[in-house]
Amino acid sequence: MTKTSRAVVAALALAAPLLTTTPAEAAVPKFPSCAALTAKWPHGVAKGPVAAAKAVRDGYSRPATTALAVQVYWMNNANLDRDKDGTACENG
Repeated sequence: MTKTSRAVVAALALAAPLLTTTPAEAAVPKFPSCAALTAKWPHGVAKGPVAAAKAVRDGYSRPATTALAVQVYWMNNANLDRDKDGTACENG
């Protein structure tokens, strides 16, 4: 094995863990509709506490901001955060 090949193999070995998904990432569900999402999170999910506070100021109940809820927001925001306010499926 040449010096260059060893360097490439070493670089790939270091990068491999970065390219794999963790079980938590694999478990983040994709929801087809707000009805499906609100079955689990009745007040929706937010991308963070600031967005959740804005939802409350706008008259909605506080959406979930747990680590999983935030991941669910980012997995589903393209189709479920229609007004792009940082909260998906906000509900009274």
